[in-house]
Amino acid sequence: MSNYTIQDIFIKYGESYIKNHNLSKEQWKAFNAIRNCGTKELGYHICICEECGEEYFGYNSCRNRHCPMCQNYKREQWIQKESSYLLNSKYFHIITTVPYELNEIFLYNQKICYNILFKSTSESILKLCEDPKWLGAKVGITSILHTWGQTMEFHPHIHSIVTGGGLKNNHWISCDKDYLFKVQVLGSLFRGKFLFYLKHEFDNLKTNFNDLKSFNKFLEPLYKKTWITYIEPPKGKAENVIEYVGRYSFRVAISNDRIKNIENGNITFEYKDYKDNSKIKLMTITAEEFIRRFLLHILPENFTKIKHYGLLSNRNKKNNIKLCKLLISKILSNEFIITKSRKFNKFKCEECGSTNFTYYFKYNINRLNNN
Repeated sequence: MSNYTIQDIFIKYGESYIKNHNLSKEQWKAFNAIRNCGTKELGYHICICEECGEEYFGYNSCRNRHCPMCQNYKREQWIQKESSYLLNSKYFHIITTVPYELNEIFLYNQKICYNILFKSTSESILKLCEDPKWLGAKVGITSILHTWGQTMEFHPHIHSIVTGGGLKNNHWISCDKDYLFKVQVLGSLFRGKFLFYLKHEFDNLKTNFNDLKSFNKFLEPLYKKTWITYIEPPKGKAENVIEYVGRYSFRVAISNDRIKNIENGNITFEYKDYKDNSKIKLMTITAEEFIRRFLLHILPENFTKIKHYGLLSNRNKKNNIKLCKLLISKILSNEFIITKSRKFNKFKCEECGSTNFTYYFKYNINRLNNN
């Protein structure tokens, strides 16, 4: 396990960085949160065991969604909640991404472009799945936004976990192949939808283009380019899917265990080189460049990075899943059972083993006001 953390980098080199760079409101908030996470700057809490009176002291965590130290608890909570919606079905992993030519437009129009990315991805998958040529049914989709590659360069893309079957006229239609549809078909449809919605938003975009005509000219070569999409065949048991999704859902740009050295103003970290048979390699960059890359991936305030569509859309999610479970159980001639349960580990008193505590929090009021 690594002895270095992103917090170490922010503490050691952060002051120098912020003197020479302008940070957005969201970047500044995340930067301060990570730098002060688990320190006296955020105050402290005392929890008292209600059974034996044993007291425990700890500094408050920042709970920022970009902090690698604060994601485990949130991930466990999310997995526990979403496990109830898991179907006894195969699941597909689909990745949709945009060409690098659009990176600058994304960076200056994040909320708009990320929403278009979600919209064009989900609509493409739902449309193809409902086509009788492929599955011919309405599927469930959980989509997760990622904005980074292995070296933390800006690379916006969507990971979608899609049910290997769907509903049609109150019947469950299972996918009996190792693919839902051809990946080339998805790429073409996704490309067309994304560019259509992007042009529709031209008046709301911050760009260097004076008019829609010049913007269309810039986009024209992208219609001829192959957009990278990927469909991974189903792997493992259905009950493992939620763990898989949880790992993707609560990742940040880089985890602490990938940071291997901090020395002389340089940061060395581990990355997987997909162009070289996924070999694990080391990369060394300046602390300034490391912080710049990390802050590229701070999401807009209140932006939701996990969204559900189709059978899993929030409006009818519970009823849809209830019906799907019933139909699948009839097909399998067996009661629907998840064979693997997951326990949510609670903090236990070291003296008596109780999990019942009373918490008292003390915050740094000046710090809270400044943020």
